[in-house]
Amino acid sequence: MKSDADDAVRTGRPEAAEFPGTPAYWPRFALLYGCGMLAATGLGKIAPIAVDLRAALTLSLDQVSLVTSSITAVAAVLGLPVGYLVARTAPRRALPAGCVVMAAAGLLEARAGDFWPLLGARLVEGVGYVAVVVAAPALIIAMGGGPRRITALAVWGTYFPVGLALGLFLGGVLSAFLGWRTWLVVQACALLVAGAATVLALGRRTTAAAGPAPAEAAPVPTRRTARRLLRPFLLSLGFATASGTIVAVVSLFPTYLHEMLHVPTSAAGTLTGAVSLTGTVGGFLSGWLLRRGVPVRRLFTGALLMPLGTAVAFLHGGGTGLAAAGAVLVALANELVVAAAFAMIPAVVADPSDIDLANGLLAQVGSLGSLLGPPLVSFAVLAADGWWAVAPTVLAACLPGTLLLRASVRRAAV
Repeated sequence: MKSDADDAVRTGRPEAAEFPGTPAYWPRFALLYGCGMLAATGLGKIAPIAVDLRAALTLSLDQVSLVTSSITAVAAVLGLPVGYLVARTAPRRALPAGCVVMAAAGLLEARAGDFWPLLGARLVEGVGYVAVVVAAPALIIAMGGGPRRITALAVWGTYFPVGLALGLFLGGVLSAFLGWRTWLVVQACALLVAGAATVLALGRRTTAAAGPAPAEAAPVPTRRTARRLLRPFLLSLGFATASGTIVAVVSLFPTYLHEMLHVPTSAAGTLTGAVSLTGTVGGFLSGWLLRRGVPVRRLFTGALLMPLGTAVAFLHGGGTGLAAAGAVLVALANELVVAAAFAMIPAVVADPSDIDLANGLLAQVGSLGSLLGPPLVSFAVLAADGWWAVAPTVLAACLPGTLLLRASVRRAAV
């Protein structure tokens, strides 16, 4: 039987030789997952301190909203270019570099005294975020194939909701006791520690890596590369419908609870955070099902549960419990699909050298869906003058999204 290192040399993925099949697989995966989770806290860290931030820096509501969403905007624009740069510099270098960039930007945010320096630091932080979330799955893929990789990639798909919920929770708790500037410093220091840990864990190559020296630099993108990325592009488009749906639901659900069901604002936010965190169970379930041989096309069809969940969640005659149950169904179905999408990246890539580009494509198109989802669904609600419009709008997105996801794996043995 060939070793993971031999397979790495054969497939042209030099990083794989750094991760021989040892009992350290899951601790190393935990480290990579922790980096992604900490990076995702950057997306949730501003919301709980928004009131204090506005008061301290004299910011408008629009300015705070722009600061909050700027990381996602950077990912929507730079996902593929950063994926290309990660491929050229090697993911094992890009991951700690991304952590350091995010940490440095966070420290600058903690010292910001005006809107423009704060926004500039957030944009820089966005570049570091993309580097982390592109490099980490590439390193997970490089750690070896088989059922272990499917499970690891599926679990990796939960990094975003877990990190986002952690950022919202810790940001609220720590800023209340230590102040918003100290909270930003604490989050930045955590990223610095994670970056240092990855340098220690990934910095040295094993002797197995000293075989034939496949180039670490990715080839310059060509038309042939674009054709090879067709299936990853289809996967990314389907992924975008799922990410846009969950962000739209999470964004609108507190308002719906408050306006229609008269739930206090603070309780509505807490309930929405709990719903988002509960959805991560879907990611673990996805990995378990894939490892047991359930065809991924069936899991992708689970995306159609999201319109059903939104119909229940935004049902006018239902109470808070029924609305929460519908939102949980949306979150579970979303993570089921998202985790399966990450797990299928190696299956839809025709050339192993395109792994990093595919990761960047998934990050960019998925972030674009996250940006467009909330305003599109909000527009539908306003145009229809009722919350009933949420479910048909989500159905209009998820139906073609499901077809795209299934089409991306049509020729794969999954």
